[in-house]
Amino acid sequence: MEQSRPQFEGVHHVLVAVPPDAKEAAHRYYEDVLGFVPVASPLESGGGSGGSGNLWWYRCGNAELHVSCVADYRAHVRPHVAISVKDLPAYRERLARHGIETTLNYGYMGSWRIYVVDPWNNRLEFIEPLPPGVTAPVRA
Repeated sequence: MEQSRPQFEGVHHVLVAVPPDAKEAAHRYYEDVLGFVPVASPLESGGGSGGSGNLWWYRCGNAELHVSCVADYRAHVRPHVAISVKDLPAYRERLARHGIETTLNYGYMGSWRIYVVDPWNNRLEFIEPLPPGVTAPVRA
């Protein structure tokens, strides 16, 4: 008798790491540059908004993005967080105002996306379905 497969309902949260000496810079980057809004810690021991001080949370649609200070932090090149965003062109303009240049990528069928590497080498993907009337450029 075959077991039924679980029904996944989406991603609850993703955690990215930063070195402990970058805590304040990480708050500024994720909030002021990328535009995430902090939420109160859901952990009983979190100590109020922003968590324990070494781990904090941001609302990300129906999910959360967690950022944690990690003592032996080492960046990884390929792993990344993929975040759905509305109005990708406007978001690219926001990033450009902060000096972050991005290139549109159409490699994910039916979507366009950009990649951002934070100052601690965490790779973040921002993705949106292609709007009506927008098509991916034809590759030569």
